[in-house]
Amino acid sequence: MVFEQERHLVHSFDRGSRAGLIVSAISVLWLATATLRAESPLQIVAPENGLVLSAGGALTVTVKAPPNVFRSVSIVGDGPFALSTGLTAPPYEYSYPIPADLAPGRYRLKAAGATASGETVYSDPIEVDIERGDKPKKLESEWQSVTLAEQEDTPLQVWGVFPDGSKIDVTRSVRAAYTSDRPTVAAVTKEGAISGVAAGKARITVKYDDKIVVVPVVVTPNGAGAKQARR
Repeated sequence: MVFEQERHLVHSFDRGSRAGLIVSAISVLWLATATLRAESPLQIVAPENGLVLSAGGALTVTVKAPPNVFRSVSIVGDGPFALSTGLTAPPYEYSYPIPADLAPGRYRLKAAGATASGETVYSDPIEVDIERGDKPKKLESEWQSVTLAEQEDTPLQVWGVFPDGSKIDVTRSVRAAYTSDRPTVAAVTKEGAISGVAAGKARITVKYDDKIVVVPVVVTPNGAGAKQARR
């Protein structure tokens, strides 16, 4: 009797294990299929994601695409990389001059392929970081001070004055660092957006290389006044 019960348990366990293995195998196969479907046939192979380039230089973008799939392939991106002329055959290479006065920061771009059926397929996006090669002589804020209410947001705008006399918007540069002396009153993002948290006063310090500018901030209670910025 005991032997029969044990054999029944072993049989049940074996059957359950096989069912579990089948379910697991189906899950793995489904995930693999979903991953393959999610992968775009378009791929930006150059430049590498996160590449740092100098303002005043040039950017060359190379796209890999399967043959006979797209009527044309182009680039869609930020700023000067907004749109390119579509190419109908490989090599899919696109060259852009980078303006010397371009605001430093990260710029996103992706490839776009037009199929014969009229569908547009996009590659995974990449980012390039455009930066100045020299250091500024001075750092300036567009606003001498900022007043905003609780739960309000406002962006800073920071300028770098460079040795060649140019005045460049460096607000979004990765070399710009923002800190608040009272983040419980006024918080600031890494790209210079200020948020009013609670009524009070704070100071936002902006550092770019070895230059610093400080912007006083006043946060008023909700309904106490409109957002203000003083030049």
